[in-house]
Amino acid sequence: MTRSTWTTPATFAAVGLTSYGLYRLAHWWGARERKAIGYVRGNAFEISVVGIDGKPVELATARAFRTMQEAAAREGVRIKVVSGFRTMAEQEHLYNCYVNCSCNNCNLAARPGHSAHQSGHALDLNARDPAVGAWLRAHAGAFGFINTIASEPWHWEYWP
Repeated sequence: MTRSTWTTPATFAAVGLTSYGLYRLAHWWGARERKAIGYVRGNAFEISVVGIDGKPVELATARAFRTMQEAAAREGVRIKVVSGFRTMAEQEHLYNCYVNCSCNNCNLAARPGHSAHQSGHALDLNARDPAVGAWLRAHAGAFGFINTIASEPWHWEYWP
């Protein structure tokens, strides 16, 4: 088969790669467990992350979040991860945006290697949604999550 033959819709359908199949494959790829390098106070260590809402989340934090997310859903509240685990490169970029006020709305960012997002414990959630914010304030503590930065109602950390 030539390369162009592989790109026809009929070929994708023949091997089961419909647009839904491609979506499922991409979802699986993003959600799979994988190793990453985390940081606490500048010290590197290996952690495992999985994808939730398309964002990497440390394994224990992900388990606790899923439990909390399911409890909220039973009450009609849809909590989503906006930002999860960050690599060193991602944190360096955000820190440079902050220091140089050149991108990311000049949002406050911790020094690379010192962000709670790099430890795997921090999640930014869709707490600007009034229902989500109220639910989190009332119930997140029961699942081990704490809003550690008062000026950032979306920033929640998992500390069992």
